Amino acid sequence: MSISMKSILAAAVASLVVGNAMAADGTINFKGEITAAACSITGGAGTTVGGAAGNQTIDVNLGKISIDSLGGTAGGSIAGGTSLNLNLDCGKTGTGLTTVKLKFNPMSGSSIDPNNASLLKTVGTATGVGIGIYGSDGKLLNLSANETIDAPLDSKVQKDGEGNDITVYSAKLKLRAAYVKSGSVAPTAGSADGSLPFTLEYN
Repeated sequence: MSISMKSILAAAVASLVVGNAMAADGTINFKGEITAAACSITGGAGTTVGGAAGNQTIDVNLGKISIDSLGGTAGGSIAGGTSLNLNLDCGKTGTGLTTVKLKFNPMSGSSIDPNNASLLKTVGTATGVGIGIYGSDGKLLNLSANETIDAPLDSKVQKDGEGNDITVYSAKLKLRAAYVKSGSVAPTAGSADGSLPFTLEYN
């Protein structure tokens, strides 16, 4: 009988320990909305876009950049740069919305540069270099801080195939991508590719 009581007490103590170890320290509350907006992207001047809406790819050629220009460009360490001009056609799906945001997810791509959290990590044989994303104002986005490229969602009234007035929505997103020296170690030559998944978010 005493052995049975000891077993019960031991089990009770163990359950208390486990319960304390799993005690919650707080709550994260999520809030969002699924919108009917569905914008397809086409490339403006100098930008190539492929794929269908919801699964589109944007191919960006950053070119061949000299190590010397990478380390000595005015402004610190930015070299070259390629403009990305994206035209969004949202048809009739933008009702009630005013803004579209281009939101990046580097962790699902080639990740964040280990030496500069603002940059996209490059994949290849080059070292000491990352890829920077810039807004139309020339400001470098901090990719690890969920910063976005924003544009107003414009509307206009036009006739449909039956002669009725309809409101259609569109937007223009302008940004630039460039190689940027990362860290204090001198970069080395080689291939420097990157992948940066994105999502269009509407407000």
